[in-house]
Amino acid sequence: MLLLSLFCCLPVVPQTQAPNPRTIQDASAKRMELDIRKLVSFGTRNTLSSTTDTKRGIGAARRWLHQEFSRISRQYHGDKLQVELQHFLLQPGPRIPHEVDLANVVATLPGTDSNRLIVVSGHYDSIASSPTDANADAPGANDDASGVAAVLEAARLLGGLQPRATIVFLAVAGEEQGLYGSRKQAELWKQQGKEVVAMITLDIVGGVKGSSGKQEPMRVRVFSEGMPSAGPRVVGSTNDAPSRQLARYIKRSSKFSQPDFELSLVFRQDRFSRGGDHKPFNDLGWAAIRLTEPHENYHWQHQNVRQENGIAYGDLPEHVDFAFTARVAQSVASATHELALAPAAPKNVRVDIQQLSPHTTLRWELGAEKDLAGYAVLIRPTDAADWTQRKLVGKNKEVTLLALSKDDYLFAVEAIDQQGNRSLPIYPTPQR
Repeated sequence: MLLLSLFCCLPVVPQTQAPNPRTIQDASAKRMELDIRKLVSFGTRNTLSSTTDTKRGIGAARRWLHQEFSRISRQYHGDKLQVELQHFLLQPGPRIPHEVDLANVVATLPGTDSNRLIVVSGHYDSIASSPTDANADAPGANDDASGVAAVLEAARLLGGLQPRATIVFLAVAGEEQGLYGSRKQAELWKQQGKEVVAMITLDIVGGVKGSSGKQEPMRVRVFSEGMPSAGPRVVGSTNDAPSRQLARYIKRSSKFSQPDFELSLVFRQDRFSRGGDHKPFNDLGWAAIRLTEPHENYHWQHQNVRQENGIAYGDLPEHVDFAFTARVAQSVASATHELALAPAAPKNVRVDIQQLSPHTTLRWELGAEKDLAGYAVLIRPTDAADWTQRKLVGKNKEVTLLALSKDDYLFAVEAIDQQGNRSLPIYPTPQR
């Protein structure tokens, strides 16, 4: 067993430091603007709109997305992206007046671990004032062509990557009807025995001027649940669900690509009276988070395009800050890059509570990766929002932190490979 004092000679690394920080190329705001305008050009992408029209409706949009992901595969990935339309038949129900052929566009970059998935997602459907109006123009430039453009750009930025975990670039439909596309996709992967270790949905990331008049071009919100909707119970904290660890991870990792762009942690699953495509993944016990601009403009969401009482309504491209959307794409691609290369997170992480003690003992199972460099313990006081200390503990499976009481601090354990890529941190389960 390894004994560590707070002042011992083994390295204490600041949480914001990475052993081997890496960057990726800059995202292209111009390229993303073209993607957003192309999606807008389909007139409406309402899930109930035509699936056969060659120029207008959701069918034309999904065929273009399939073609674009296929082009990205050829140009950036040496044809390694596996691109498909995943179809689901929706029966009539709320916001669905008739049977609907729903299709998600799925582009998979296989990793050496085919069952461990990292999902980067946006929804390509759109609505006007009425969710069941399949005929009205619903440009959906910000909600959510911006998110889908960020997914496309992330796929470009990660070209040439040979990941350990499998990356899925996902564009879903049916979000505006009730998160149907993401729910069906999550349930399918669950049935197939896949493990989604991280799901990141990009929804309303156009950086527009909000209804308040405020606009922050250098900050995006990251929503995450604090207690897991499903899966193992978190004991001793209301702030350490797997999704919360993913939010902290993406905030840290993205800093090395864009140090001036702030990922602002919002400790809620989502906004009041709203819902996003990460929720179905949370409901199945998976780590999933949502990125959204800091100030939303409700005149430009879910509205028919019109002028009324001197106010312009409608989700149009001229409201979108394309440079902002590019920063979001680069941040997500940078964090996905590290996470996809990192070893699997440590399993069966426990904190010993058998005896009263001023010290804290943590245990976990050793990973089998050949390039595993070891582990690190993350530490923070119970009232801190993010990790404040990081102790490297080598290739050990047990550590006792001297004079650090489990009553006063929170802990997590992460795995590290020889290139410095860090896994998601795992919060410990109490063990008597």
